[in-house]
Amino acid sequence: MSKKLKLEILKQENNYMKFLLTNTEPAMANALRRTILGEVPVMAIEDLVIYENTSPVFDEYLAHRLGLIPLTTDLKTYKDPASCCGGNCSSCSATLSIDESGPKMIYSSSIKTTDAKIKPVSGKIVIVELMAGQRLRVEAKAILGKGEDHAKWQAGNAAYKFLPTLKPIKLENQEQIAKDCPKKALEVKKGKLTLERPWDCSMCMKCKDKGAEITQDETSVVFRVETNGGLSAFDATKKAIDLLKEKNKLLSEEIKK
Repeated sequence: MSKKLKLEILKQENNYMKFLLTNTEPAMANALRRTILGEVPVMAIEDLVIYENTSPVFDEYLAHRLGLIPLTTDLKTYKDPASCCGGNCSSCSATLSIDESGPKMIYSSSIKTTDAKIKPVSGKIVIVELMAGQRLRVEAKAILGKGEDHAKWQAGNAAYKFLPTLKPIKLENQEQIAKDCPKKALEVKKGKLTLERPWDCSMCMKCKDKGAEITQDETSVVFRVETNGGLSAFDATKKAIDLLKEKNKLLSEEIKK
């Protein structure tokens, strides 16, 4: 691959991003996807001390439920526990707690935190319903982790497809073919049917069935990244790229030895 890798953002929201990666190859695209899924660190509850739980939910279920609540993540402040003290200090762990009595529904908004930057992504996640006389009092420790170790640390989902290409061609009834495109990616320009928005094409093959020559370019990839809010889609993607650069540097150094 001689040309420089290029990234063009097509759509960006807080938890979602779609971008075009050009001058690439399938191995690079898949490496980026796997890194986003399994190696970008995010915060999640790992240890839980239950002082009192008279709710209908068993301790084990409660711990599992709390561990899966997405937490906002601050990668600038917190370190990997393995490179620190194992998750026993404020540099690599954050403390969260719940102290509630019934009757009431307990949501993730009831979770108190010692660091405002580490908190539930949403305050509307149901934890448990407490009846009159029931109480829940717990203290939890959140640390950085990776999706390859547990799903609760998965930064988000990532998927890609090769960029569809269509050879400009003049067909009969091509205006109708463009109109019938489910993704509205086709247009007629200068008397020829063209694929104006290839990143929107889903390769449904309706146009191919009517004579269009549509293929895929394996050097260009349309990527979609969606996170649960712990990190933005942009930050998760940037961190994955940084991790790949670091791996490439280490590999280069080893080869030179």
